[in-house]
Amino acid sequence: MIRIDGKLIPIDDQPMNASFFGEARRLTGFITPDSLEVQSLYNSLTEGIGNSVDRIKACWGWVASQVKYVESVRGRLWIGNKVSVQNDLWSLPETTINTKLGNCAVKSFLLASLIRNELPPDQVYCTLGNLYNGKPGGHAWISLNIEGQEFVMESTTPTAPPMVPASMAKRYEAVHYFNDAEVLAVEGKTQMIPMTACYSSWLTNYLNWVWIESQRTS
Repeated sequence: MIRIDGKLIPIDDQPMNASFFGEARRLTGFITPDSLEVQSLYNSLTEGIGNSVDRIKACWGWVASQVKYVESVRGRLWIGNKVSVQNDLWSLPETTINTKLGNCAVKSFLLASLIRNELPPDQVYCTLGNLYNGKPGGHAWISLNIEGQEFVMESTTPTAPPMVPASMAKRYEAVHYFNDAEVLAVEGKTQMIPMTACYSSWLTNYLNWVWIESQRTS
Protein backbone atom coordinates (compact mmCIF):
# COMPACT_ATOMS: atom_id res chain seq x y z
CA MET A 1 0.00 0.00 0.00
CA ILE A 2 1.18 3.53 -0.74
CA ARG A 3 2.41 5.26 2.41
CA ILE A 4 2.43 9.06 2.58
CA ASP A 5 2.56 11.93 5.05
CA GLY A 6 -1.16 12.37 5.63
CA LYS A 7 -4.25 10.23 5.88
CA LEU A 8 -5.55 8.58 2.73
CA ILE A 9 -9.33 8.57 2.45
CA PRO A 10 -11.57 6.88 -0.15
CA ILE A 11 -13.50 9.36 -2.30
CA ASP A 12 -16.13 9.32 -5.01
CA ASP A 13 -15.04 7.88 -8.34
CA GLN A 14 -14.94 11.17 -10.24
CA PRO A 15 -17.21 11.67 -13.28
CA MET A 16 -14.94 13.21 -15.90
CA ASN A 17 -15.92 15.11 -19.05
CA ALA A 18 -12.64 14.87 -20.92
CA SER A 19 -13.91 12.72 -23.77
CA PHE A 20 -16.61 13.22 -26.42
CA PHE A 21 -20.33 14.05 -26.38
CA GLY A 22 -20.35 14.83 -22.65
CA GLU A 23 -19.54 11.25 -21.69
CA ALA A 24 -19.19 10.88 -17.90
CA ARG A 25 -16.33 8.42 -17.71
CA ARG A 26 -15.14 7.60 -14.20
CA LEU A 27 -11.52 8.15 -13.21
CA THR A 28 -11.07 4.40 -12.72
CA GLY A 29 -12.28 3.88 -16.29
CA PHE A 30 -9.09 5.46 -17.65
CA ILE A 31 -6.93 2.65 -16.25
CA THR A 32 -7.46 -0.39 -18.48
CA PRO A 33 -5.00 -3.22 -17.70
CA ASP A 34 -7.31 -5.85 -19.17
CA SER A 35 -7.70 -4.31 -22.61
CA LEU A 36 -6.33 -6.38 -25.49
CA GLU A 37 -4.06 -3.59 -26.74
CA VAL A 38 -2.55 -2.92 -23.31
CA GLN A 39 -1.92 -6.59 -22.60
CA SER A 40 -0.43 -7.13 -26.05
CA LEU A 41 1.96 -4.20 -25.61
CA TYR A 42 2.89 -5.31 -22.09
CA ASN A 43 3.71 -8.82 -23.35
CA SER A 44 5.84 -7.53 -26.21
CA LEU A 45 7.74 -5.08 -23.98
CA THR A 46 8.47 -7.57 -21.20
CA GLU A 47 9.13 -10.74 -23.20
CA GLY A 48 12.31 -12.39 -21.99
CA ILE A 49 12.81 -10.00 -19.05
CA GLY A 50 13.07 -12.05 -15.88
CA ASN A 51 13.16 -9.29 -13.26
CA SER A 52 9.97 -7.50 -12.19
CA VAL A 53 11.62 -4.09 -11.75
CA ASP A 54 13.23 -4.38 -15.19
CA ARG A 55 9.84 -5.22 -16.71
CA ILE A 56 8.36 -2.11 -15.07
CA LYS A 57 11.23 0.00 -16.39
CA ALA A 58 10.67 -1.41 -19.89
CA CYS A 59 7.04 -0.25 -19.75
CA TRP A 60 8.13 3.18 -18.55
CA GLY A 61 10.76 3.45 -21.28
CA TRP A 62 8.21 2.84 -24.03
CA VAL A 63 5.65 5.33 -22.69
CA ALA A 64 8.27 7.97 -21.91
CA SER A 65 10.00 7.75 -25.29
CA GLN A 66 7.40 6.52 -27.78
CA VAL A 67 4.36 8.58 -26.73
CA LYS A 68 5.00 12.22 -27.57
CA TYR A 69 4.28 14.57 -24.69
CA VAL A 70 2.05 17.56 -25.42
CA GLU A 71 0.37 19.84 -22.90
CA SER A 72 -3.03 19.14 -24.43
CA VAL A 73 -4.51 17.12 -27.29
CA ARG A 74 -7.45 18.52 -29.26
CA GLY A 75 -9.70 15.77 -30.57
CA ARG A 76 -12.75 15.68 -32.83
CA LEU A 77 -15.16 12.79 -33.31
CA TRP A 78 -17.76 12.47 -36.06
CA ILE A 79 -20.70 10.09 -35.70
CA GLY A 80 -23.12 10.48 -38.57
CA ASN A 81 -23.87 14.19 -38.83
CA LYS A 82 -22.96 14.89 -35.19
CA VAL A 83 -19.56 16.27 -34.20
CA SER A 84 -17.97 16.49 -30.77
CA VAL A 85 -14.79 18.50 -30.07
CA GLN A 86 -12.66 18.09 -26.95
CA ASN A 87 -9.96 20.72 -26.53
CA ASP A 88 -7.99 18.72 -23.96
CA LEU A 89 -8.73 15.09 -24.69
CA TRP A 90 -8.12 12.34 -22.14
CA SER A 91 -7.79 9.32 -24.37
CA LEU A 92 -7.96 5.72 -23.20
CA PRO A 93 -4.68 3.75 -23.02
CA GLU A 94 -5.57 1.62 -26.03
CA THR A 95 -6.09 4.78 -28.11
CA THR A 96 -2.84 6.29 -26.86
CA ILE A 97 -0.93 3.17 -27.93
CA ASN A 98 -2.04 3.86 -31.50
CA THR A 99 -1.86 7.67 -31.60
CA LYS A 100 1.40 7.87 -29.57
CA LEU A 101 0.36 11.30 -28.31
CA GLY A 102 -0.72 12.49 -24.88
CA ASN A 103 -0.47 14.92 -22.01
CA CYS A 104 0.84 13.98 -18.55
CA ALA A 105 -2.48 12.41 -17.54
CA VAL A 106 -2.91 10.38 -20.73
CA LYS A 107 0.66 9.08 -20.60
CA SER A 108 0.22 8.17 -16.93
CA PHE A 109 -3.05 6.35 -17.66
CA LEU A 110 -1.20 4.16 -20.14
CA LEU A 111 1.80 3.56 -17.90
CA ALA A 112 -0.40 2.64 -14.93
CA SER A 113 -2.39 0.25 -17.12
CA LEU A 114 0.77 -1.48 -18.32
CA ILE A 115 2.25 -1.78 -14.83
CA ARG A 116 -1.02 -3.14 -13.48
CA ASN A 117 -0.23 -6.25 -15.50
CA GLU A 118 2.86 -6.58 -13.29
CA LEU A 119 1.68 -5.33 -9.88
CA PRO A 120 -1.58 -5.60 -7.90
CA PRO A 121 -3.74 -2.47 -7.57
CA ASP A 122 -2.55 -1.56 -4.07
CA GLN A 123 1.02 -1.18 -5.40
CA VAL A 124 0.51 1.05 -8.44
CA TYR A 125 -1.53 4.24 -8.72
CA CYS A 126 -1.93 7.00 -11.24
CA THR A 127 -1.44 10.11 -9.12
CA LEU A 128 -2.94 13.55 -9.65
CA GLY A 129 -1.51 16.50 -7.77
CA ASN A 130 0.83 19.44 -8.04
CA LEU A 131 4.35 19.71 -9.38
CA TYR A 132 6.51 22.44 -7.88
CA ASN A 133 8.96 22.94 -10.72
CA GLY A 134 9.37 26.67 -11.21
CA LYS A 135 5.73 27.74 -11.43
CA PRO A 136 3.59 25.12 -9.59
CA GLY A 137 0.81 23.50 -11.54
CA GLY A 138 -1.38 20.42 -11.85
CA HIS A 139 0.39 17.27 -12.93
CA ALA A 140 -0.01 13.49 -13.21
CA TRP A 141 2.52 10.75 -12.51
CA ILE A 142 2.79 7.16 -11.23
CA SER A 143 3.25 6.09 -7.60
CA LEU A 144 4.65 2.62 -6.90
CA ASN A 145 5.23 0.50 -3.82
CA ILE A 146 7.82 -2.22 -4.45
CA GLU A 147 8.90 -4.37 -1.53
CA GLY A 148 7.84 -1.66 0.91
CA GLN A 149 9.66 1.21 -0.83
CA GLU A 150 7.83 4.08 -2.45
CA PHE A 151 8.74 5.37 -5.92
CA VAL A 152 7.62 8.13 -8.27
CA MET A 153 7.67 7.54 -12.03
CA GLU A 154 7.60 10.57 -14.35
CA SER A 155 5.94 9.49 -17.60
CA THR A 156 6.43 12.64 -19.67
CA THR A 157 10.14 12.44 -20.53
CA PRO A 158 12.73 9.70 -21.16
CA THR A 159 15.48 11.89 -19.68
CA ALA A 160 14.16 11.47 -16.13
CA PRO A 161 15.25 8.50 -14.00
CA PRO A 162 12.65 5.74 -14.40
CA MET A 163 12.08 5.26 -10.67
CA VAL A 164 12.79 7.98 -8.11
CA PRO A 165 12.45 7.21 -4.38
CA ALA A 166 9.44 9.15 -3.14
CA SER A 167 11.51 10.51 -0.25
CA MET A 168 13.62 12.37 -2.83
CA ALA A 169 10.74 13.56 -5.02
CA LYS A 170 9.95 16.63 -2.94
CA ARG A 171 8.54 18.60 -5.88
CA TYR A 172 5.64 16.17 -6.26
CA GLU A 173 2.62 16.87 -4.06
CA ALA A 174 0.03 14.11 -4.37
CA VAL A 175 -3.68 14.86 -3.98
CA HIS A 176 -5.42 11.86 -5.57
CA TYR A 177 -4.37 8.26 -6.10
CA PHE A 178 -6.41 6.02 -8.38
CA ASN A 179 -6.24 2.88 -10.48
CA ASP A 180 -8.82 0.55 -11.98
CA ALA A 181 -9.99 -0.51 -8.50
CA GLU A 182 -10.28 2.60 -6.30
CA VAL A 183 -9.87 6.35 -5.86
CA LEU A 184 -8.15 7.83 -2.79
CA ALA A 185 -7.32 11.35 -1.67
CA VAL A 186 -4.91 12.90 0.81
CA GLU A 187 -7.04 14.31 3.58
CA GLY A 188 -6.87 18.10 3.78
CA LYS A 189 -5.71 18.54 0.18
CA THR A 190 -9.09 18.41 -1.54
CA GLN A 191 -12.14 20.56 -1.97
CA MET A 192 -15.70 19.35 -1.65
CA ILE A 193 -18.66 19.78 -3.97
CA PRO A 194 -22.22 18.38 -3.83
CA MET A 195 -22.48 14.59 -3.38
CA THR A 196 -19.07 14.71 -1.59
CA ALA A 197 -17.06 14.49 -4.82
CA CYS A 198 -13.48 15.60 -4.16
CA TYR A 199 -11.06 17.14 -6.60
CA SER A 200 -7.90 19.15 -7.03
CA SER A 201 -8.76 22.73 -7.92
CA TRP A 202 -7.08 22.41 -11.33
CA LEU A 203 -9.20 19.32 -12.05
CA THR A 204 -12.51 21.21 -12.00
CA ASN A 205 -12.33 21.95 -15.72
CA TYR A 206 -12.46 18.21 -16.43
CA LEU A 207 -15.44 17.29 -14.25
CA ASN A 208 -18.76 16.43 -15.87
CA TRP A 209 -20.85 19.13 -14.21
CA VAL A 210 -24.07 18.18 -16.03
CA TRP A 211 -23.86 14.69 -14.56
CA ILE A 212 -22.93 16.00 -11.10
CA GLU A 213 -25.80 18.48 -11.00
CA SER A 214 -28.27 15.81 -12.13
CA GLN A 215 -27.21 13.64 -9.19
CA ARG A 216 -27.35 16.51 -6.73
CA THR A 217 -30.89 17.51 -7.70
CA SER A 218 -32.32 14.01 -8.12
